[in-house]
Amino acid sequence: MEWQQLEYFQTVARLEHFTRAAEQLSITQPALSRAIANLEAELGVPLFHRQGRSVRLNRYGERFLERSSRALLEIHEAREELKQWLDPDSGTVSLSFLKSLGIAAVPGLLSGFLEQLPGIRFRLSQNSTHEMLDQLDRGEVDFVLSSTTEHREGIRWDSLWQEEIYAYAPQGHSLARHGSGAVELAELAAEPFIALKQGYGLRTIADQLFRQAGMNPRILFEAEDVMTVIGFVSAGLGVSLLPRIPGLEQTAVRLHIAGPGCRRTIGLARKEEGYLSPPALRFRQFLLERFGGAIALDKPESGQ
Repeated sequence: MEWQQLEYFQTVARLEHFTRAAEQLSITQPALSRAIANLEAELGVPLFHRQGRSVRLNRYGERFLERSSRALLEIHEAREELKQWLDPDSGTVSLSFLKSLGIAAVPGLLSGFLEQLPGIRFRLSQNSTHEMLDQLDRGEVDFVLSSTTEHREGIRWDSLWQEEIYAYAPQGHSLARHGSGAVELAELAAEPFIALKQGYGLRTIADQLFRQAGMNPRILFEAEDVMTVIGFVSAGLGVSLLPRIPGLEQTAVRLHIAGPGCRRTIGLARKEEGYLSPPALRFRQFLLERFGGAIALDKPESGQ
Protein backbone atom coordinates (compact mmCIF):
# COMPACT_ATOMS: atom_id res chain seq x y z
CA MET A 1 0.00 0.00 0.00
CA GLU A 2 1.36 3.42 -0.98
CA TRP A 3 0.49 6.80 0.46
CA GLN A 4 -0.43 7.97 -3.07
CA GLN A 5 -3.14 5.31 -3.18
CA LEU A 6 -4.56 6.76 0.02
CA GLU A 7 -4.64 10.25 -1.50
CA TYR A 8 -6.47 8.88 -4.55
CA PHE A 9 -8.95 7.10 -2.29
CA GLN A 10 -9.62 10.24 -0.26
CA THR A 11 -10.19 12.35 -3.38
CA VAL A 12 -12.69 9.86 -4.83
CA ALA A 13 -14.45 9.60 -1.47
CA ARG A 14 -14.74 13.40 -1.25
CA LEU A 15 -15.92 14.04 -4.84
CA GLU A 16 -17.93 10.79 -5.22
CA HIS A 17 -17.04 10.72 -8.91
CA PHE A 18 -14.14 9.01 -10.68
CA THR A 19 -13.89 11.39 -13.65
CA ARG A 20 -13.88 14.57 -11.54
CA ALA A 21 -11.43 12.98 -9.09
CA ALA A 22 -9.10 12.01 -11.96
CA GLU A 23 -9.21 15.56 -13.33
CA GLN A 24 -8.35 17.02 -9.93
CA LEU A 25 -5.50 14.54 -9.46
CA SER A 26 -4.21 15.16 -13.03
CA ILE A 27 -4.29 11.47 -13.96
CA THR A 28 -6.43 9.48 -16.35
CA GLN A 29 -9.69 7.99 -15.18
CA PRO A 30 -8.63 4.40 -16.05
CA ALA A 31 -5.41 4.88 -14.05
CA LEU A 32 -7.42 6.08 -11.08
CA SER A 33 -9.87 3.17 -11.37
CA ARG A 34 -6.94 0.69 -11.43
CA ALA A 35 -5.37 2.31 -8.36
CA ILE A 36 -8.63 2.04 -6.39
CA ALA A 37 -9.20 -1.54 -7.58
CA ASN A 38 -5.67 -2.49 -6.49
CA LEU A 39 -6.27 -0.91 -3.08
CA GLU A 40 -9.53 -2.83 -2.65
CA ALA A 41 -7.84 -6.05 -3.71
CA GLU A 42 -5.06 -5.49 -1.17
CA LEU A 43 -7.59 -4.78 1.60
CA GLY A 44 -9.82 -7.67 0.55
CA VAL A 45 -13.08 -5.66 0.58
CA PRO A 46 -14.84 -3.18 -1.71
CA LEU A 47 -14.77 0.41 -0.45
CA PHE A 48 -17.46 2.01 -2.64
CA HIS A 49 -20.98 1.48 -3.90
CA ARG A 50 -20.62 2.13 -7.63
CA GLN A 51 -23.31 3.75 -9.76
CA GLY A 52 -21.70 4.32 -13.15
CA ARG A 53 -18.88 6.78 -12.58
CA SER A 54 -20.54 8.15 -9.46
CA VAL A 55 -19.62 6.36 -6.24
CA ARG A 56 -20.19 6.60 -2.53
CA LEU A 57 -18.46 4.99 0.40
CA ASN A 58 -19.85 1.77 1.83
CA ARG A 59 -19.48 0.93 5.52
CA TYR A 60 -16.01 -0.53 4.93
CA GLY A 61 -14.95 2.56 3.02
CA GLU A 62 -16.26 4.88 5.73
CA ARG A 63 -14.21 3.07 8.37
CA PHE A 64 -11.11 3.00 6.16
CA LEU A 65 -11.48 6.71 5.37
CA GLU A 66 -11.47 7.56 9.06
CA ARG A 67 -8.28 5.62 9.71
CA SER A 68 -6.48 6.55 6.50
CA SER A 69 -7.19 10.24 7.06
CA ARG A 70 -5.24 10.07 10.30
CA ALA A 71 -2.37 8.30 8.53
CA LEU A 72 -2.23 10.89 5.74
CA LEU A 73 -2.32 13.71 8.29
CA GLU A 74 0.67 12.15 10.07
CA ILE A 75 2.54 11.83 6.76
CA HIS A 76 1.76 15.44 5.86
CA GLU A 77 2.89 16.72 9.26
CA ALA A 78 6.05 14.59 9.08
CA ARG A 79 6.90 16.02 5.65
CA GLU A 80 6.34 19.56 6.89
CA GLU A 81 8.46 18.91 9.98
CA LEU A 82 11.30 17.56 7.85
CA LYS A 83 11.09 20.61 5.58
CA GLN A 84 11.43 22.84 8.63
CA TRP A 85 14.39 20.81 9.94
CA LEU A 86 16.13 20.99 6.58
CA ASP A 87 15.57 24.70 5.97
CA PRO A 88 19.10 26.20 5.81
CA ASP A 89 17.95 29.33 7.64
CA SER A 90 15.58 27.88 10.22
CA GLY A 91 16.32 24.17 10.50
CA THR A 92 17.68 22.15 13.40
CA VAL A 93 21.18 20.95 14.31
CA SER A 94 21.62 18.11 16.81
CA LEU A 95 24.84 18.46 18.81
CA SER A 96 26.20 16.41 21.70
CA PHE A 97 29.16 17.84 23.62
CA LEU A 98 31.39 17.29 26.64
CA LYS A 99 30.17 18.71 29.93
CA SER A 100 33.48 20.52 30.41
CA LEU A 101 32.80 22.41 27.17
CA GLY A 102 29.40 23.55 28.38
CA ILE A 103 30.84 26.05 30.86
CA ALA A 104 32.21 28.50 28.28
CA ALA A 105 33.26 27.01 24.93
CA VAL A 106 29.92 25.75 23.57
CA PRO A 107 27.85 28.74 24.78
CA GLY A 108 30.39 31.05 23.12
CA LEU A 109 30.33 29.12 19.84
CA LEU A 110 26.54 28.91 19.67
CA SER A 111 26.22 32.59 20.48
CA GLY A 112 28.55 33.49 17.62
CA PHE A 113 26.76 31.17 15.19
CA LEU A 114 23.27 32.37 16.12
CA GLU A 115 24.31 35.98 15.63
CA GLN A 116 24.72 35.08 11.96
CA LEU A 117 21.79 32.65 11.65
CA PRO A 118 19.29 33.37 14.44
CA GLY A 119 16.57 31.17 12.93
CA ILE A 120 18.44 27.88 13.33
CA ARG A 121 17.58 25.78 16.36
CA PHE A 122 19.77 23.33 18.30
CA ARG A 123 18.98 20.03 20.01
CA LEU A 124 21.71 19.71 22.63
CA SER A 125 22.84 16.83 24.82
CA GLN A 126 25.84 15.93 26.98
CA ASN A 127 27.52 12.65 27.79
CA SER A 128 30.84 10.84 27.89
CA THR A 129 32.86 10.72 24.68
CA HIS A 130 32.22 6.98 24.30
CA GLU A 131 28.44 7.30 24.73
CA MET A 132 28.26 10.34 22.44
CA LEU A 133 30.01 8.42 19.67
CA ASP A 134 27.47 5.64 20.20
CA GLN A 135 24.76 8.27 19.62
CA LEU A 136 26.53 9.32 16.43
CA ASP A 137 26.76 5.71 15.25
CA ARG A 138 23.01 5.31 15.79
CA GLY A 139 22.25 8.49 13.85
CA GLU A 140 20.74 10.25 16.86
CA VAL A 141 22.93 13.37 16.53
CA ASP A 142 24.57 15.27 13.68
CA PHE A 143 27.80 16.05 15.53
CA VAL A 144 29.83 15.29 18.64
CA LEU A 145 32.08 18.02 20.06
CA SER A 146 34.65 16.28 22.23
CA SER A 147 38.30 15.52 22.83
CA THR A 148 39.60 13.32 20.02
CA THR A 149 40.52 10.42 22.29
CA GLU A 150 38.49 7.67 20.61
CA HIS A 151 38.57 6.78 16.93
CA ARG A 152 36.10 4.49 15.18
CA GLU A 153 35.67 3.21 11.67
CA GLY A 154 33.22 5.37 9.75
CA ILE A 155 33.57 8.43 12.00
CA ARG A 156 35.44 11.51 10.78
CA TRP A 157 37.06 14.06 13.12
CA ASP A 158 37.71 17.72 12.27
CA SER A 159 40.36 19.00 14.72
CA LEU A 160 39.43 22.47 15.97
CA TRP A 161 41.60 23.60 18.88
CA GLN A 162 43.94 22.39 21.62
CA GLU A 163 43.83 23.00 25.34
CA GLU A 164 46.51 22.53 27.96
CA ILE A 165 45.72 20.07 30.73
CA TYR A 166 46.57 21.35 34.21
CA ALA A 167 46.88 19.90 37.68
CA TYR A 168 44.29 21.20 40.15
CA ALA A 169 44.95 21.07 43.89
CA PRO A 170 43.11 22.50 46.93
CA GLN A 171 43.90 26.03 48.07
CA GLY A 172 46.80 25.93 50.55
CA HIS A 173 47.93 22.49 49.37
CA SER A 174 51.67 21.75 49.52
CA LEU A 175 51.73 21.55 45.69
CA ALA A 176 50.83 25.24 45.55
CA ARG A 177 54.47 26.01 46.40
CA HIS A 178 55.28 25.46 42.72
CA GLY A 179 53.62 28.79 41.97
CA SER A 180 54.16 29.50 38.27
CA GLY A 181 56.43 26.45 37.98
CA ALA A 182 55.42 22.96 36.93
CA VAL A 183 54.37 19.99 39.02
CA GLU A 184 55.61 16.48 38.26
CA LEU A 185 53.17 13.63 37.56
CA ALA A 186 54.91 11.63 40.29
CA GLU A 187 53.83 14.26 42.82
CA LEU A 188 50.23 13.96 41.65
CA ALA A 189 50.35 10.16 41.78
CA ALA A 190 51.29 10.38 45.45
CA GLU A 191 48.05 12.25 46.25
CA PRO A 192 44.45 11.01 46.37
CA PHE A 193 43.18 11.51 42.81
CA ILE A 194 39.71 12.66 41.71
CA ALA A 195 39.02 11.22 38.25
CA LEU A 196 36.24 11.25 35.73
CA LYS A 197 34.61 7.90 34.93
CA GLN A 198 35.87 5.63 32.19
CA GLY A 199 34.61 6.71 28.77
CA TYR A 200 35.22 10.41 29.30
CA GLY A 201 37.98 11.97 27.21
CA LEU A 202 39.73 13.58 30.19
CA ARG A 203 39.87 10.19 31.93
CA THR A 204 41.45 8.65 28.83
CA ILE A 205 44.04 11.44 28.71
CA ALA A 206 44.83 11.14 32.44
CA ASP A 207 45.22 7.35 32.15
CA GLN A 208 47.56 7.75 29.18
CA LEU A 209 49.72 10.36 30.95
CA PHE A 210 50.18 8.25 34.07
CA ARG A 211 50.70 5.06 32.06
CA GLN A 212 53.41 6.71 29.94
CA ALA A 213 55.09 7.86 33.15
CA GLY A 214 54.97 4.30 34.51
CA MET A 215 52.73 5.00 37.49
CA ASN A 216 49.17 4.61 38.70
CA PRO A 217 47.25 7.34 40.52
CA ARG A 218 45.46 6.57 43.80
CA ILE A 219 41.90 7.16 42.63
CA LEU A 220 39.63 8.21 45.47
CA PHE A 221 36.47 8.96 43.48
CA GLU A 222 35.22 8.76 39.88
CA ALA A 223 32.87 11.59 38.91
CA GLU A 224 30.61 12.20 35.91
CA ASP A 225 31.30 15.93 35.42
CA VAL A 226 34.10 18.42 35.97
CA MET A 227 32.16 20.51 38.49
CA THR A 228 31.88 17.51 40.80
CA VAL A 229 35.61 16.89 40.34
CA ILE A 230 36.49 20.45 41.26
CA GLY A 231 34.09 20.31 44.20
CA PHE A 232 36.00 17.36 45.66
CA VAL A 233 39.33 19.07 44.95
CA SER A 234 38.17 22.32 46.57
CA ALA A 235 37.09 20.39 49.66
CA GLY A 236 40.66 19.14 50.08
CA LEU A 237 39.87 15.54 49.15
CA GLY A 238 42.40 15.16 46.37
CA VAL A 239 43.94 16.49 43.17
CA SER A 240 42.90 16.15 39.53
CA LEU A 241 43.76 16.87 35.88
CA LEU A 242 41.51 19.31 34.03
CA PRO A 243 41.68 21.93 31.27
CA ARG A 244 41.51 25.60 32.13
CA ILE A 245 37.91 26.33 33.09
CA PRO A 246 36.73 29.89 33.90
CA GLY A 247 36.01 30.50 37.58
CA LEU A 248 37.81 27.49 39.02
CA GLU A 249 40.80 29.54 40.20
CA GLN A 250 38.68 30.89 43.05
CA THR A 251 38.24 27.43 44.54
CA ALA A 252 41.41 25.52 43.60
CA VAL A 253 45.02 26.06 42.56
CA ARG A 254 45.81 25.50 38.87
CA LEU A 255 49.33 24.26 38.08
CA HIS A 256 51.26 23.47 34.91
CA ILE A 257 52.37 19.85 34.49
CA ALA A 258 56.02 19.17 33.69
CA GLY A 259 56.80 17.43 30.42
CA PRO A 260 55.26 17.43 26.95
CA GLY A 261 51.92 16.01 25.91
CA CYS A 262 49.70 17.50 28.62
CA ARG A 263 47.13 18.78 26.14
CA ARG A 264 43.89 17.68 24.60
CA THR A 265 42.59 18.27 21.08
CA ILE A 266 38.95 19.24 20.74
CA GLY A 267 37.34 18.09 17.53
CA LEU A 268 34.00 17.81 15.76
CA ALA A 269 32.98 14.23 14.96
CA ARG A 270 30.48 13.22 12.29
CA LYS A 271 29.58 10.05 10.41
CA GLU A 272 31.81 9.79 7.36
CA GLU A 273 29.03 8.52 5.10
CA GLY A 274 26.15 10.08 7.02
CA TYR A 275 23.71 12.68 5.72
CA LEU A 276 24.11 16.25 6.95
CA SER A 277 21.21 18.66 6.56
CA PRO A 278 21.80 22.19 5.19
CA PRO A 279 21.71 23.71 8.74
CA ALA A 280 24.23 21.10 9.95
CA LEU A 281 26.52 21.82 7.00
CA ARG A 282 26.38 25.54 7.80
CA PHE A 283 27.30 24.89 11.44
CA ARG A 284 30.27 22.72 10.46
CA GLN A 285 31.45 25.35 7.99
CA PHE A 286 31.13 28.01 10.69
CA LEU A 287 33.38 26.01 13.04
CA LEU A 288 35.96 25.26 10.36
CA GLU A 289 36.11 28.93 9.38
CA ARG A 290 36.27 30.01 13.04
CA PHE A 291 39.31 27.82 13.65
CA GLY A 292 40.88 28.12 10.21
CA GLY A 293 40.15 24.54 9.20
CA ALA A 294 43.05 23.37 11.39
CA ILE A 295 44.11 23.16 15.01
CA ALA A 296 44.12 26.52 16.79
CA LEU A 297 46.22 26.49 19.95
CA ASP A 298 44.97 27.81 23.28
CA LYS A 299 41.48 28.90 22.29
CA PRO A 300 40.35 31.91 24.37
CA GLU A 301 38.08 31.03 27.28
CA SER A 302 35.23 33.14 25.91
CA GLY A 303 34.80 30.67 23.07
CA GLN A 304 35.93 33.27 20.53
